[in-house]
Amino acid sequence: MKIVKKSNEIKTILKKYQSYGFVPTMGALHEGHKSLIRKCKKQNKITVVSIFLNPKQFTNKEDLKKYPSNIKKDISICKSLKVNFLFIPSFKEVYSFKTKKFKYPKIEKILEEKYRPGHFIGVIKVIDKLISIVPAKKMYLGEKDYQQIKVISDYLKINKTNIKIIKCNTIRYKNGLAISSRNKRLNNKGLFNASKIINFVKKFKKNNQNKIFNQKKLKDLLDSKKIKYDYIENINLQKFIRSKRISKNTKLFIAYYVNNIRLIDNI
Repeated sequence: MKIVKKSNEIKTILKKYQSYGFVPTMGALHEGHKSLIRKCKKQNKITVVSIFLNPKQFTNKEDLKKYPSNIKKDISICKSLKVNFLFIPSFKEVYSFKTKKFKYPKIEKILEEKYRPGHFIGVIKVIDKLISIVPAKKMYLGEKDYQQIKVISDYLKINKTNIKIIKCNTIRYKNGLAISSRNKRLNNKGLFNASKIINFVKKFKKNNQNKIFNQKKLKDLLDSKKIKYDYIENINLQKFIRSKRISKNTKLFIAYYVNNIRLIDNI
């Protein structure tokens, strides 16, 4: 595995290859990231992973400061998975890289966009830089951040890029909780409580399949259990808008808090 820190260097190296897969990450790698890398390796001869904690997508400075980071462990994980190239740039290396002007897609003011205004603008800015530095044909993203995939997909489409997003299933613990970098800030009790919330939502969806989504009922149930949350919405995955009926084409999206740590998921 070759570690590269300079944008022009990785871009020059990759010109030698006709195609390769790209897994962009913010570090704090876990089983979810590993699954992305494994899928990328399976579908491509060359796999490129980036580790860059992007400050522009954090609307809360304290959240950025507390984001778990262990670069030595991340490097070890990438080596064990036999990643071909690991790109670990500085802020200057990413944002000083010149790119063409791009168009912003329309971002529906729901879910994360409503509660973290500006977050997805930061995501688009860094993706624009990264895909210019690492112009892969395939980019691998996890479905836990489903709205992020939608926004990036719209950005790629409106700017007529040739990059295909490969959506990868959310990886979960045996207790049903989605594996996330933020989970590292929870103790065992916190992890257990988070899994209880997700399993509660999962059961609600199962019991109300093909029925009208009674958001008030679900909110009342969450309130009765003293669960703090920002939103709980039923979203149509094709159009990515609120849906009145729970079906195989919808998912319940939730942003909730455990020990004041904000977690998101979709069931």
